Amino acid sequence: MKETPMIYRAMRDTPARRLTAGMAALALLLFTWLGAAQADVGQPAAWALERDDSRIVLLGSIHLLPPGMAELPTRVRELYEHADTLIMELAMDQLDPVAFQREVNRLGSQPEGGSLAASLGEARWQEAQALAREIDLDLMLLGNVKPWLAALTITQLRLVQLGFAAEFGLEVQLTGLAVRDGKPIEGLETAEAQLGVFAGLSNDEQIDMLMQSLGDAVTLRDDVDTIVSAWRSGDVARMDDELLAPVRESPGLYEAVVVQRNRDWIAPIEALLERPGTHLVVVGALHLVGEDSVVAMLEARGHALQRL
Repeated sequence: MKETPMIYRAMRDTPARRLTAGMAALALLLFTWLGAAQADVGQPAAWALERDDSRIVLLGSIHLLPPGMAELPTRVRELYEHADTLIMELAMDQLDPVAFQREVNRLGSQPEGGSLAASLGEARWQEAQALAREIDLDLMLLGNVKPWLAALTITQLRLVQLGFAAEFGLEVQLTGLAVRDGKPIEGLETAEAQLGVFAGLSNDEQIDMLMQSLGDAVTLRDDVDTIVSAWRSGDVARMDDELLAPVRESPGLYEAVVVQRNRDWIAPIEALLERPGTHLVVVGALHLVGEDSVVAMLEARGHALQRL
């Protein structure tokens, strides 16, 4: 198998190692971030579910932040302080970067004799190169990876160009606090499973993801303002409209990245109701909005959730 290029190896030390998604909407689903240097940003959306002596709090997460957002919002810190257990998409304190990179190489590299250009075809390759030049990216540097990995890499690189850093992300900060305080940290899925979601997409779906990632990278800085405002105010309807609606336009991608993962998380979340204490469940904010959200699925199963 070909060795994957240096251009995205930095992913293993950023939220891309969580892979928790491509196009601008999908990037904010997987790499949700804030655009202003303001420590307390209002009321991020959260829900509570209780049974007997068990309480579950669902919090939409912010994975990637600029240096000016080094302080957690007050509400997030308060929810953490009242929690006995921290549950995230991944147990970040247990991630093995070497094993992760090995899995990226295995799933994301083109087969022997293959190339990104061949996967796209001549017309789409020329279009992709033109878009890449607008953000000063030589697409040949990603020539031996599959389209899904090229899409994720481009989005991640663009966010880094714009000054965003993983170390200020919500999960990174919460993980540091939990390790310091000796609070248990658990994951709803594995990094390998997250990678498998993208590797399992059809070639056409991967190409769509790449082309949208390239197109959206040009205007990513401007597009985020509306999304950030919706997150700050806890406006779930607006987040659904601005972020999930574009992802729904690619049904296979939406089903794999959003809906199926939400389904997979229901059982471990429900199992928390059998355990006493307060459990803070932190997932990408857009997993908690829309008709196929974790919130909607739990309600459909008869659970009464309270918006905090």
